[in-house]
Amino acid sequence: MIADLSNLIAAEWLKLSRRPMAWVLLAVFLSLMLLYLGTWALIVALHTGALSGGATRFQVLGDAQIAELKRQLSFPGIFGAVLGQVNSTGGICAIILAAGFLGSDYSWGTLRILLTRAPNRGAYLLAKLLTLLLGLLAAILLSLLIGTLLGVIFSATLGLPAQLSARDVLALPLGVLRALFVMLPYVMLAMTSAIFGRSVLAGVGGGLIFLALDVSAGSINTLGAVHPLVGILVNLLLQPNINTVVVLNSQLFGLDQSVLASSLDLSQLPSPAQATLVIATYCGLFFWSAYRMLLRRDVAGAN
Repeated sequence: MIADLSNLIAAEWLKLSRRPMAWVLLAVFLSLMLLYLGTWALIVALHTGALSGGATRFQVLGDAQIAELKRQLSFPGIFGAVLGQVNSTGGICAIILAAGFLGSDYSWGTLRILLTRAPNRGAYLLAKLLTLLLGLLAAILLSLLIGTLLGVIFSATLGLPAQLSARDVLALPLGVLRALFVMLPYVMLAMTSAIFGRSVLAGVGGGLIFLALDVSAGSINTLGAVHPLVGILVNLLLQPNINTVVVLNSQLFGLDQSVLASSLDLSQLPSPAQATLVIATYCGLFFWSAYRMLLRRDVAGAN
């Protein structure tokens, strides 16, 4: 079983690494990340007068917000900023990648051939998921490498304090794992939608629609202050629990998300233990749904 799974992962990795979509999505994400960090660097430079040698200053944001931006652009906060982008725009790219990676087997008619050679559909689905996670892991590590280079540049050009310690470096694996954990339910839902609709379009549509609805529902976390029962129901949604893990990741590197996101009420977020349990439950339900549909439905030719 393990040998078969390893062979499937190797084959899927070869397919993923040669898909133009994967490289395009990686380029899009990195470009957006550079735009995001570059915009914050420009705002800090205007505020401090770094562009004019201190002669002219433009106060675009308040002092507390500028201080938070400085932490995001220097060490170790740059790691939290990069991982924050991984769980925002990176999550959207992950949904599209997951839908295309699995849905194309239906669209191209290759799924029937694959299951003829390896009929264990559970192993096929697990290999797809593990390969996707490996690809996302590689993308996160590349993003952190680029973020490290940007942190050096920003610290030098903007005069930001760099306080990188061994503890911050040792915290990186935990931050990366949390970032992957946050993306996992959305990746699983995109794969489930692709199986349900037997196409890439169904996977992308299902994943993005769920993401939009979940983010909208999660934004009403302030209703938890109205009544304890309302707070319990709201915190059973996926997004508030996602927010808890994202906030934990930012705090791991000395950042405070509530400074820039005034609508985020940290007091209403679920506990870390509940967030982990709820996210894991959603992942399990999505994987089980995908497996049951893949097991029960006939596999047709190319669509």
